[in-house]
Amino acid sequence: MLRNGPEAAASLVERVETKVRQLTHGRIRNLVVEEVAGQVVVSGQVPSRHAKQLALHGALELLSGDRFCENITIG
Repeated sequence: MLRNGPEAAASLVERVETKVRQLTHGRIRNLVVEEVAGQVVVSGQVPSRHAKQLALHGALELLSGDRFCENITIG
């Protein structure tokens, strides 16, 4: 049974955050994952393009492209 509403969103946000942390092996700083207007937004800072790709891959494993927005900076 699928859940709708804030409970399902919180669960998805938590799963995305966990997946991104796992795949980046802790290399993402100030990670924030939140739902805004039906999209899951992933924000944070990574040290390299490779780490950003890992973070994006993790999020997209759980989300479709139209539900995902990123604001991950390199540096």
